[in-house]
Amino acid sequence: MCRHKLAFKVLVPLVLLLGGCGRSEDIEAAKSLSKVGREADVVFEKIADDFYQSCLRAADYTPLKSSTTEGINQDRITAEKKCYENPQGEQSSLDSVNHEPTPKDASQALTNGNGVIINYLIALGQLASDDLINYDPQLNSIEDSLKQIPEIQTDVVGAGTAIAQFLFRVFSEQERRSTLKDAVLANDQNLTSYIDGFSNAINKGYSKGALESEKLAVDEYYRNYLGSIINTVNSDNVEGIGVVIRDKTIVELDREWKTTKSTLVEKQKIADFYVVILKEISQDHHTIKEMYQKDEKPSSTQIRKMVKNYVKKLDKLVEQSNKAFKDNVTPKEK
Repeated sequence: MCRHKLAFKVLVPLVLLLGGCGRSEDIEAAKSLSKVGREADVVFEKIADDFYQSCLRAADYTPLKSSTTEGINQDRITAEKKCYENPQGEQSSLDSVNHEPTPKDASQALTNGNGVIINYLIALGQLASDDLINYDPQLNSIEDSLKQIPEIQTDVVGAGTAIAQFLFRVFSEQERRSTLKDAVLANDQNLTSYIDGFSNAINKGYSKGALESEKLAVDEYYRNYLGSIINTVNSDNVEGIGVVIRDKTIVELDREWKTTKSTLVEKQKIADFYVVILKEISQDHHTIKEMYQKDEKPSSTQIRKMVKNYVKKLDKLVEQSNKAFKDNVTPKEK
């Protein structure tokens, strides 16, 4: 799915959306936020990619075998393959009934799901500034992709698909120009439903799903590792320098355990923070719909206040994500 810079994509359309016109000062003010946007765009890419990487990391905590018959790391290899290979075989990823998405599939689906929201906001900005509507062809198959998002509900897939279909209609019928008001009134219910469901999927699938599973794997690994070392306390074979090394190892492993868990908790907070931003987009959209229904328009003061709020939160999110995901590496293609 085509994605540029998040804040530029989100904030520029919001300025235009709230103002209802393409005044140069509004557009330039939004463009000045692009520096924050360049980094903020990476945030959700990191969240989505980390869904897959979390599975790979959890696999790395699979205990090694004492027997070398199949290789001491065979269980780890098997666990890792489950992150990118469907055990049901080479079934079509479009078969939503028989195909269970792998974490790798789910990572891409999350990225595409986020793209529905971003593409809609872009379209609102284009309508507000009287530009021609652009359309991402990949939205044509968005329904199949959305079905692969972990914990996604059928009605949420329907809402996201409806938004994509609206974008296609506006794009293909531009001679019968839709207005910004038409778009907001037509899509408010679907956008609210979609953002609520997509946010819930991020929460259940990633924060309380993949990361919680990884926490359990981490705890089991360090608990067993430390336990085996501590059990040597009364061993007659450990004395002198061996005792010192053992105790130092215990302290270092305990510190490593806590640090690893702390990083996972921080990633959960980042995902929750991103959900907060999505929910505020939904709330602002609904507020504007209600104003249109009353034949009202928000003032410039309201516009600046809303945009300032987004900038502040995006800036904080960028800083946090740069720290939490700094050790992430793009896994080699499987």
